[in-house]
Amino acid sequence: MKCTIVGATGYAAIELIRMIELHPYLEIVSLVSDSMTDQDINHLYSFMNKNNYSRLARFSVEHIEEVETDILFLATPSGISMNYVKQLGNWKGTVIDLSGDLRLEKTVYEKWYGHEGVDRLIQRKATYGLTEWKRDQIKQSRLIANPGCYATAILLGLLPLLAEEMIDPAQIIVHASSGLSGAGKTLTEQTHHVRSSENVRLYKMNRHQHIPEIESIAEDITGQKIMISLATYLVPLNRGIMATMTLQPLVEKTEAAWRAWFSEKYENEPFIRIGQAEPEIKSAAGSNYCDLSVYVDPRTGRLTVVSVIDNMQKGAAGQAIQNANVVCGYPETLGLTQQPFFI
Repeated sequence: MKCTIVGATGYAAIELIRMIELHPYLEIVSLVSDSMTDQDINHLYSFMNKNNYSRLARFSVEHIEEVETDILFLATPSGISMNYVKQLGNWKGTVIDLSGDLRLEKTVYEKWYGHEGVDRLIQRKATYGLTEWKRDQIKQSRLIANPGCYATAILLGLLPLLAEEMIDPAQIIVHASSGLSGAGKTLTEQTHHVRSSENVRLYKMNRHQHIPEIESIAEDITGQKIMISLATYLVPLNRGIMATMTLQPLVEKTEAAWRAWFSEKYENEPFIRIGQAEPEIKSAAGSNYCDLSVYVDPRTGRLTVVSVIDNMQKGAAGQAIQNANVVCGYPETLGLTQQPFFI
């Protein structure tokens, strides 16, 4: 399948390029960047210098069609992707949008993202791309909203419990830490080395844009009204997310029984691993795996689920490739089975 990546100089795009190069059936036919048109990506990023990519192109539907694109990856910031989606109209290929522009209904999006949302009719055509929970819909879709990184980690931990009414949906408290690549390539005061190095910083307390995404998708899948409290932190790592979810169970199980229960729920999912060791970001960094750990506090009766992913892979490019595999009818794990970096 021929692929075009829009926003080709950003972090998610760089990860997509690296992964598509390892994929036996996906081929990059064009790299698009309206801000760096005509520049040579091999010069911008010298580590790509053994691959002879064409110069960065400007986006147009004519160009997408000219290079015979089958799959268009939109690796652009939120508020940008929607402009490309509008232009595509009735284009026949598959669009996988890694931004937040297609994840939320227009009024909710505008409230949490602070700028105009995509037309409701377009947004309603999009399938939410949490592969493990939306696989059948993704197979039939040609417009896919790739999930947010925090949302991916948290939903994979919560959904089995919510779907079977094992926890109180009104008592969900989450603390989640992300590496700096999750903030994107554009430098800000909070991602400046002097501010971020040797530091842990709370940001967007109770107002992160992934909150309504988590709540709306959980409600859609489970039929329950869901509200979460979410504290998000930047930590001085390049990549990785650890989300710690404190929950009130509605049934009694031992810690071992909870682990066995999670293992049964995800036994056919190749990228979900139920951990026996203490969770750490290095266990998933550089891979498309989600590691879930489960703890019971016998003193308080609370259940804790810890979810670890690589925000650049399972939280972005890896999940996009996973969804592309589903759409194309390829084995879902194709090009995605590499071990974590760890060292």
